[in-house]
Amino acid sequence: MTGQQTKISESIQTENDLISSETPHITKQHIQQADEPTLDSCCSIATPMHRRLQTMAVAWHCSSFVVFTLINLFLLSSPFCWLFMIPYLIYFFNDRSPANGNVVNRYSLWFRSLYIWDLYCEYFPVSLIKSADLKPTFSWEPQQLINDDNENTSKIDKASNNGWKIRIWPSTYRINIKKRLQNNDSQTPKGEIKATGPRYIFGYHPHGIGALGAFGAFGTEGCHWSKKFPGIPISLMTLVTQFHIPLYRDYLLALGITSVSRKNALKVLQNNQSICIVVGGARESLLTEPNKVELILNKRKGFIKLALETGNVGVVPTFVFGENNTYQIFRSRENSWLRNIQLWIKANFGFTIPIFYARGLFNYDFGLLPFRTPLTVITGKPIYIKEKINNPSEDIVNHYHELYIEELKNIYCDYRDQYDMSDVDFNIVG
Repeated sequence: MTGQQTKISESIQTENDLISSETPHITKQHIQQADEPTLDSCCSIATPMHRRLQTMAVAWHCSSFVVFTLINLFLLSSPFCWLFMIPYLIYFFNDRSPANGNVVNRYSLWFRSLYIWDLYCEYFPVSLIKSADLKPTFSWEPQQLINDDNENTSKIDKASNNGWKIRIWPSTYRINIKKRLQNNDSQTPKGEIKATGPRYIFGYHPHGIGALGAFGAFGTEGCHWSKKFPGIPISLMTLVTQFHIPLYRDYLLALGITSVSRKNALKVLQNNQSICIVVGGARESLLTEPNKVELILNKRKGFIKLALETGNVGVVPTFVFGENNTYQIFRSRENSWLRNIQLWIKANFGFTIPIFYARGLFNYDFGLLPFRTPLTVITGKPIYIKEKINNPSEDIVNHYHELYIEELKNIYCDYRDQYDMSDVDFNIVG
């Protein structure tokens, strides 16, 4: 080896020693792997199609309001589509279904039962557990056998017994469709569905980033709501600003989702439909942090007062394990400029914007889709309020509010060991 080569080797060795001394955590193995690209953070090409469909269902839910906004812009910019958009917009600006309790007539069990919602709930997965049975709001009351050929039976009754009436929405016009009579159709058991039980207000905790478990359990039939709670139709309540987007509003109403205003909630309950309210709201979303439970509940008493003013209502505490683990959160400090901006947005627009990330469609390290983490929604024992009180006193409201908090804590304490939360405290911070 020549003298010049020896000097070069010593120079390289000295440089490597210098790098090692400045970054002792970097080993030779790391240096070798740095030159070899890896795809550990990307989806495998062998991922089953069913799992891909689950991801697409969640992606649709997380981006649907953007998609509907773009569809509206396209329809409004295309003169060919104005034949549809002009009549629709006239209807859109005159219809008050999201604010007057009319969601009970827009609620579609068929739409809530679409296969896409099964995929959505399978993604995490979302599971619904009831710790206590609830008395149905509606029950079937059979009547005596009625002979369709009886002379006292009117033609209108015969038409309704022997066919169907289909409403052409959004008009009130109906089409009567007759059915062919079978041999045993002359005498059939008659009955009707009547509201004989209480309505319910489900309080959902914690909010998390997007209340993803609430949508799966209460906003769809992906968790088989109607089978687990028969005779209790439910409407999930959300921010009124979401109903300002044409078409998207009708999409939400078909799922039974409606605005969370007090007037609308009262109307829905009066129409014998139960509701689910994410009690902590947007402010609680700013407290979201994996493996922590911090709730905004002390001053949230409006839903208790709503139950007292309605009467014959059961208030059901509901806790979900895993909601705070669906995203990684950048939590702003109290009184910081970022927290003040977020609170200002909430005060002026009714919602806030936490800074969060999780995974993408084809990668696992960054994106806006939630992580695949189990979400277990547990409903507690109902707190029944039988008598209607128009102007309940503060003492009565506080009494039922304390009972509610106690039952919510019981749910958490009874189930936290099963979901690796035994060392996590239950905190109400506001």
